[in-house]
Amino acid sequence: ATAGKALAEHVGIAKLDLTGGTETGMTAAAAASRNLARVCMELGGNAPVLVFDDAHLEQAVNGVAFGAFVASGQTCISAKRVLVQRALFEAFREKLVSKVNALVLGDPSDASTHIGPLVSERQMRAVLKLIETAEPQGATILCGGRRSARPGCADGWFVEPTIIADVQPHMTCFQEEIFGPCITLLPFDDEAHALNLANDSRFGLGGAIWTRDVARAHRVARKLRAGIIWVNAHHRNDPSSPWGGFGHSGVGRENGWEALYEYTESKSVVVALDDTPFDWFGGAKRYG
Repeated sequence: ATAGKALAEHVGIAKLDLTGGTETGMTAAAAASRNLARVCMELGGNAPVLVFDDAHLEQAVNGVAFGAFVASGQTCISAKRVLVQRALFEAFREKLVSKVNALVLGDPSDASTHIGPLVSERQMRAVLKLIETAEPQGATILCGGRRSARPGCADGWFVEPTIIADVQPHMTCFQEEIFGPCITLLPFDDEAHALNLANDSRFGLGGAIWTRDVARAHRVARKLRAGIIWVNAHHRNDPSSPWGGFGHSGVGRENGWEALYEYTESKSVVVALDDTPFDWFGGAKRYG
């Protein structure tokens, strides 16, 4: 923290690029502003996933499980708030719980492991603390929700993959980024309802849409307040695609042409190419 602050405040720094938490980003941006250094930041996320009733059920379940639990849910674009159209909700919930209950926690070097530990004990405790807010606020933990001791890894920083249901938008587990293997699961009635829920967040990094209706996918993608949108996919990206978020998920863009603009300065050079005499103050038509 001391070294980072010193770098951000240094007069020799013209550009600061940071990937990290939102609070860290705000502190770094404030430090950089003392020298008017430009910043580009990828910060926190709380990605919504919208599953419409015409989605391919099996593919959507597998896609959400991948989006939520790969890397133990420790990516800023991980699926966090899973919104499912009411007509599909019960079937989706049943299949997703079954899928998640079958995931294997363990040593990442073991090929049979699906989910490894969190990055530190501190992070594990932060994740568990947020999960523990769910039931007192009226939500239901469908699976997981606890620390898990694994064979040969008794002291490992494992958190069971967790699904929280009966969630309301004001709840902590819905509004805050849980940087670990945990998702919230909510039903929605129609497209407008889904968008209201999805956009009810200070974050706006990633989001996903599951539907077979291409027109709907584009319509919803335009209205989602997030910088990276997947349709019937998650986590995939091309190096030529801009990467960055809205709101508290950061400023600026990495990758693609947008990154070139972030790291270069434009300059205007005006050259007179004729020999016409010029005397602004001696001319008769200064404003003509």
